[in-house]
Amino acid sequence: MDTRTLTLLLNTLLLCGAACGISLPLGTALAWLLVRTDLPGRRVGLILLGLMLFVPLYLQTAAWQAGFGIQGWYTLVADAPAWLDGFRGAVWVHAMAAVPWVVLIVGVGLWLVEPELEEQTLLDGSSRQVFLRVTLRGAAPAVGVAALWVAIVAAGEMTVTDLFMVRTYAEELYTQFAIGPDVDAAPLGVWPGVVLTVLLVAAGLTVCSELAPRNRPLTLRRRWVFPLGPWKIPAAVLAAAVLALLVGLPLLNLCYKAGVQVTQLDVERVRTFSPGKCFSIVITSPWQYRRELGWSLAIGTLAATAAVGAATPLAWFARSGKRRGVPVLVVMAVCLALPGPLVALGLIRLLNRPEFPLLVFLYDRSVLAPWLALLVRSLPLATLVMWHALRTVPEEMLDSAAVDGAGPLGRLCRVALPCRLSAVALAWVVALAVALGDLAASILVVPPGVTTLSIQIFDLLHSGVEDQVAGISLALVVLFAVSAAVAAGLVRRLSRQPHPAIKG
Repeated sequence: MDTRTLTLLLNTLLLCGAACGISLPLGTALAWLLVRTDLPGRRVGLILLGLMLFVPLYLQTAAWQAGFGIQGWYTLVADAPAWLDGFRGAVWVHAMAAVPWVVLIVGVGLWLVEPELEEQTLLDGSSRQVFLRVTLRGAAPAVGVAALWVAIVAAGEMTVTDLFMVRTYAEELYTQFAIGPDVDAAPLGVWPGVVLTVLLVAAGLTVCSELAPRNRPLTLRRRWVFPLGPWKIPAAVLAAAVLALLVGLPLLNLCYKAGVQVTQLDVERVRTFSPGKCFSIVITSPWQYRRELGWSLAIGTLAATAAVGAATPLAWFARSGKRRGVPVLVVMAVCLALPGPLVALGLIRLLNRPEFPLLVFLYDRSVLAPWLALLVRSLPLATLVMWHALRTVPEEMLDSAAVDGAGPLGRLCRVALPCRLSAVALAWVVALAVALGDLAASILVVPPGVTTLSIQIFDLLHSGVEDQVAGISLALVVLFAVSAAVAAGLVRRLSRQPHPAIKG
């Protein structure tokens, strides 16, 4: 391992560690307040964080750069160096983007703690003792899973590190393959990349195994709500401040940048905010970037459909658990943990082969390569959704269909899927959101003449966030908010269906 490769690996580890160091304490505390306490307005907080789960990383980067980047409004008003720059900017954006995911994973872990143990401990102790001895210990594995999730995303993404010029292994792979005509000419060491990839896949396998359905039955009994007492108002103020930092400030940055007007008065430039200009740019930006938006929707739709089509048989095969779920977990872990540029490299080696003219034609003249890249990125979450959904199909219905002569495929198509159409729609919406938000895996394999909206915005972000970029970013935030609302409605509808594995 040479010095340069060692530096790249150290930067990757430092980025993962710093992002975890910020997002884990913040997200864990927020998850406890929103899920297990009597905090006022906790449902609103959960809705806002649920929205942020659907906002891709490049849009969150644009939102923070609009305020505190090189051309951010605060940087221009204060006439000071950009606050979000270099390693500090990369860590901050990754940490803020990771907090909603930490809240989701840790919140589920807190909710799954057995209420019987908490009630038994409460008989002999105080609520503080219940939290320390039962709730916190029961949710500790979820905190570890959240840490692995943050590390996987930070190590495998090059969007933020490329914009802030932080050299990590994934960013260096992207840079070399983006500017070099020969894929085999990459001077990076092979073994360091193999070691890093193996570590990421192992972490992804741990995450997927923890998020997969459990054989033990769940319970719908009400969880113990920890009373905040005199700390309720201070905790509510603190939670509101954190939510304003995570959601409100980035959106305000984009709104101000989209609506700012500069007027020349003598030798001085005066900046004012125009709501009309902001609204006009947000409305007209989708039409201005209609070609890129069309390509994004077309490729994303194909990838989401293929992801659900592949996730359904995988989930059906693994629904019985035990050893049959191991191959599915491995597939999910590999697709989840592989860095985006490495996925692109694999597709380039697979399709760009002169000895097979058909493959070269498909690679250069079709959307096969970006479609496959987005399929790889969206498959894990789609499989998780379908696995959980098919796991809850009543066994009595499947046994009755088997008695009537239906085989495994017949039971899936005639019984299981009709009972879980909401889950199929949810998996498709989630896969589409992942496909629309991906950049790292697709940017290197799009054919000539094809530019997706994520690639277009990424290219524009290198020169700062201007009003048009802020406008299309806000329009995309609205699009992802609609996707989040649709997903929430599907989850609510799915939760109302019979769940034979739930008791109580």
